[in-house]
Amino acid sequence: MNYMMSQHPGTIWFRRSRTGGAALIFSLLLAGGFLLAGCGSGEDNGQVARAADGPPRGMAGGPPGGPPGADRQIPVAARVAFTEDLQVTLRGSTNLRARETVDVLPKQSGIVAQIQVEEGDRVQQGQVLAQLDDEEFRLQMEQSRARARSSAEQVDRARALAALDLISEQEVGNLVADSAVAASDLELAELRVRNARIVSPISGVVTHRYIERGAQVGTAEVAFTVADVDRLEARVAVPERQAPRVEVGQSARILFQEGAAPVATGTVQRIRPVVDAESGTVQVTVEVLAREDERLRPGQFVNVDIVTETLPERITLPRTAVLVDGAVPRIFVIREGRAEERQVTLGYSRGDQVEIATGLAAGDTVVVVGQDNLRPNAPVRLMELDGRPVEGRGQ
Repeated sequence: MNYMMSQHPGTIWFRRSRTGGAALIFSLLLAGGFLLAGCGSGEDNGQVARAADGPPRGMAGGPPGGPPGADRQIPVAARVAFTEDLQVTLRGSTNLRARETVDVLPKQSGIVAQIQVEEGDRVQQGQVLAQLDDEEFRLQMEQSRARARSSAEQVDRARALAALDLISEQEVGNLVADSAVAASDLELAELRVRNARIVSPISGVVTHRYIERGAQVGTAEVAFTVADVDRLEARVAVPERQAPRVEVGQSARILFQEGAAPVATGTVQRIRPVVDAESGTVQVTVEVLAREDERLRPGQFVNVDIVTETLPERITLPRTAVLVDGAVPRIFVIREGRAEERQVTLGYSRGDQVEIATGLAAGDTVVVVGQDNLRPNAPVRLMELDGRPVEGRGQ
């Protein structure tokens, strides 16, 4: 009786076949080949098992005795914590204003004959800015001067005659009165000549010129605007609940943008005694010395930090050094080449600095760059300390 083998791997069975014995022998040899291919040596089996499980320990897949990357040093930058006086500030934003700005108007009507300054020119108090046509006023002044001189001479002659009893005292009195009127007319004519000059009432910079040469101007038209740009002021709106912290005489810092160094200092000059009903704020005026920085100009937008209190011996850190991704703020300090996590309590803040009230001591080395990649007890490699590269990039 003849049989044939099934060709399904792993299963051998036979059924009747009408072929001869040669077919049976071929089937047995084929089955043996399948069995040999499925078995193989024990060493080969071990290699296959390792390939399925991953590379052996100590190879590229991870170091011996721990998870992958367990001993890799993480590069960081740090700074040594120290104590200093912390200034508590109250922030406000506003536009700078000139401490004194004056619109200059002509004192009398006339035609502009000369313009002697331009916008941007520095002028002194009493300096002539423009000249009106004063020819008519000068002629009137000469006439008044002549009449005044004649009246004064008549008074002198009358008094000499009165001493000889040639004229009465009443006639002398009338001449004296006429002489006084002539003198007043002379003063008025001289005033018209002086008022033909448009002068600056303050020292400062010409910010606007509104008149042109040859134009007719009147006493109600603004000719120039002069501002004292050396003394600026910032009017800051302080919330009502914060207003009691502000006092006259407190210092202030002027900044162009958050985190930048102050460009000038100021002083609280006055505090408005009423609260604005619409905004709920109190206006605080800070005087600024613009000479400290030539970039300061009227109309410029600035930040104003009013120093309301100074706290001694406080530790501050950059805000970026504090991790606030959890319920409690935390930092990392370096101890014996490894990262140590500390939970901290935050206090006052100043710009990009924040006070560390608890959880940190002076002298601790705090990670300020690279802390996002750290875990507790992770090995670190100190690349920079207090803003200076660490020699050898070692610990």
